[in-house]
Amino acid sequence: MGKVDLHVHTTFSDGTLSPYEVVEKGYFKKLAALGITDHDTMQGIADAEVAGRKFGVEIIPGFEFSTDYEGNELHILGYYCSQDNVNLAEILNTVKVSRFERMVSMVEKIKKLGLNIELSDILKTIKGDILGRPHLAAVICQKGYCKSSREAFQKFIGKDCPAYVERFKVNTFEAIDMIVKAGGIPVLAHPGIYDVDELIPSLIKGGLSGIEVFHPDHDINAIFRYKEIAFKYDLLITGGSDFHDEEIGSAPLLGNITVDYTCVEKMRSIKKSL
Repeated sequence: MGKVDLHVHTTFSDGTLSPYEVVEKGYFKKLAALGITDHDTMQGIADAEVAGRKFGVEIIPGFEFSTDYEGNELHILGYYCSQDNVNLAEILNTVKVSRFERMVSMVEKIKKLGLNIELSDILKTIKGDILGRPHLAAVICQKGYCKSSREAFQKFIGKDCPAYVERFKVNTFEAIDMIVKAGGIPVLAHPGIYDVDELIPSLIKGGLSGIEVFHPDHDINAIFRYKEIAFKYDLLITGGSDFHDEEIGSAPLLGNITVDYTCVEKMRSIKKSL
C-alpha cells in the first residue's frame, strides 16, 4: 500500500518548505502518507491536510515535543493528538512564548559579540510562530558572518557557545502523559542520539507506545538494537527522514527513510484502543 515518512518538518517550525510544498513533494516521491511533526506545534497540520486531499497523500497529524529528563533533551513524537485538548494547547503555547523569549536573549548576546543582527531580521524570515536556533543560524549566514548553519552553531549558538541560551522544556514523563491524555500516540524520536536506552522501560511504564527505529542518525547497529527493544516490549516501530530542507549533502531528503503503510494501520489500531 505504499511507503510512509512519519517525521517531517515545515515552515511552521524550522523547516524550509510550507506544508503544501512538503505534501506536493511527497506526492512526487510517491509516498502514501506523511507525518507532519513540527517542533512543539500542530498549527501546520490543517494546511497539510488541504494539500493532502488535493494530491491524494494521507496526512498523519503529529508534532515533536522537546522535553527534558534530568538535563537530557529527549524528543517525543505525538501522533493523532486532539488539537482541541486544552491542557496540551496551553503547554504548547507556553513553549512557543518561551522560544520567543529565548530568541530575544540570544539576539542580545549575538549583538554584544559584534554581529549586526536584530530580532526583526529573524521574524522577517519565518512563516510560522515557533522560533528556533536554525532561524537565527540562517540569518547569521545571510549576514555573511558564517558560511553554513553548522558553522553558526559551532561558533555562536550551539550548547556552551557564547550566544547560547537554555530554554524551557517540559519533563519527558509529563509530556508523554499529556500526549496520552490528548488521545495521542507517544513515540520516542531518534533514540540513538541520546544514549539513554536504560530509560526506555520507565518511559513505557509512563505510557510510551512506540520507538523511532529508522532515522538518518541510526546506523545498521542502532536499527538492529532498537528493533530488538521494540520487539521485547511490543512497541510500535516507526521511522522517517526528519526532513527540514532541501540542502543536498547536509540534510536528510524527504522520503529517503520510510516505513511500510502497515505502520499507519497499527497506529490506527492503537488509537482506537485508547
